[in-house]
Amino acid sequence: LKLLLATVDYVLAVESITFTSEEKADLMRRAYAELFTYGPLDALFLDERITTILLEGADKAAVRYGHGDLTALAPIFEDEAHLRQVVRRLLLDAGTDFRPENALIEVGLRVDERPICVNLALPPVTFQLTADIRVHPKHLPTLEELIIAGMMNTESAQLIQAIAQSSHGVVIVGESESGKTTLLGVLAGLIPHSENMIAVERAGELQLPQGITRLVEYWGYAEKPPVSFGEQIGRALTQNPSVILLDEVRADEPQAFTPLLTAKNAPRQLWAFRGPADSKRLASGLSMVARRGDPTHSEALVRALYERLPFIITLRRTKERLQVRGIAEWQFREDSEYPDFVELMSPGWEGMEFTSKRPSLPLDLPNNFWG
Repeated sequence: LKLLLATVDYVLAVESITFTSEEKADLMRRAYAELFTYGPLDALFLDERITTILLEGADKAAVRYGHGDLTALAPIFEDEAHLRQVVRRLLLDAGTDFRPENALIEVGLRVDERPICVNLALPPVTFQLTADIRVHPKHLPTLEELIIAGMMNTESAQLIQAIAQSSHGVVIVGESESGKTTLLGVLAGLIPHSENMIAVERAGELQLPQGITRLVEYWGYAEKPPVSFGEQIGRALTQNPSVILLDEVRADEPQAFTPLLTAKNAPRQLWAFRGPADSKRLASGLSMVARRGDPTHSEALVRALYERLPFIITLRRTKERLQVRGIAEWQFREDSEYPDFVELMSPGWEGMEFTSKRPSLPLDLPNNFWG
């Protein structure tokens, strides 16, 4: 900083430019950002209202405040080279770099204590560099804070807490930016800390309690080879965890998590799954993913998925907020090979309401919980 201050003072003196103290401080801030941090992105990362930054080339930028729609910004980069310089700095701080073989990259890092996920699409996949950057808050919200924010009501929070503190698996389902990672982090904090937990992540976005081992997909750098999401799942299984968290499972990589469905002594599993919140499409999507993992044992994999992940929580971003849109269970009947998708709570006139159905698996809830 002393060297930068001396340089600024020298340039201003040579050019006979007079700045107020506020103008000089702003010039120093912008110069420092361009030299050492993330240039025009710094101010966006510092704005706690911003949850998404979208960049489409050097001349298009937009941000999402809270959970509303994207708001366009004036161009924030001088040119494509400036954009690429700043994005490369993000990649380097995340432990990787531009690599010719990677036209699609997803990495994570911390900026001012905020978890950041950078999704990049590069030519030839796109015409120009495109970046979708998710920006999480510094601190993970509590279940009570999610109630206050309108994501769920007291009854659904109580049911979710009981599921988290049980021994049963659960899938959190929603589209991109629907709150899956946030809720998975909250659930991780509700699981008894005596349990041996491992989180396998794509970008290290989860905010986890102390003591949880974190394995993150690695894109490689210099001579260090990449480590895929599926490979990290394999590494996690060799450590015999009692609980494994996945953030996130996607339909285009079924082989990545097949070992979790075939292992004889598989750990308890909590998945964040990118998919539709609609129950019919969800059932079809999950079963299809399991079948594609190993077509020679497709039906066994589907049954294992239902048995090992019996509870489903669906999320959606709507009306400028995140919302729990359903809590359900796969319930088996003696006269059917496949389970029914049974909704335990669903949207009503005043938020989430009980259905007439009850869980088939035991949960630690008050006797009068269901009314």
